[in-house]
Amino acid sequence: MTNVNDDAKVILERISSMCLNAESVLNLCMLGFLKNKVELLDDAQRISRLVHDEENETVSMLSGVNKNDESEKNRFKTLAVVVGHIEMATDVMDNMIRHIRVKINEKLLFGDKAANEVTQLFKETLDVLKTAKDAILTKNELLRKHVCDKYDSISRLVCDYSEEHEERLIMGICQPKSASLYLNIVDSQSKVAMHIKQAIERYFSQ
Repeated sequence: MTNVNDDAKVILERISSMCLNAESVLNLCMLGFLKNKVELLDDAQRISRLVHDEENETVSMLSGVNKNDESEKNRFKTLAVVVGHIEMATDVMDNMIRHIRVKINEKLLFGDKAANEVTQLFKETLDVLKTAKDAILTKNELLRKHVCDKYDSISRLVCDYSEEHEERLIMGICQPKSASLYLNIVDSQSKVAMHIKQAIERYFSQ
């Protein structure tokens, strides 16, 4: 029979794997967006399903762990919350995949400014996912702070970009359907970063 520490180690490895796969999903979303290739989105969707499968398996493991005292119960409850936030971030990416797929299939164009803004947000959010994975493995306080600060930065960028884009829409510089997709994609970046930040904050609270 495994002890609690062994169980926790296996679960942390699974959580790290979920972060790595979520990072791959987002990277493929970015590449699909930049290259206008639905095949890359298909790959993203496939890896997303792996994250959801890992979530189900990890929650089952957490439910089956023998928790001998209250501190152990709280520890594994925290890990369950972390897993849930990573899956919710992946849910947001699933939605992003759908919006990018519409953009490609309907041959909708973004202007250079909008495309550059989306790309910048992809890179910032990818950094959040990569740092979160390392933070979970090392429990390094500097990495926790980096994730939280980066989320704040992404939130400000999304707010600024969205306001500027709405002005371009009013001026007739961009088309309504393209504008709607743009706003959904940039807002999704903020939501992904939010869920990952919440996962890290909960993880460091134990």
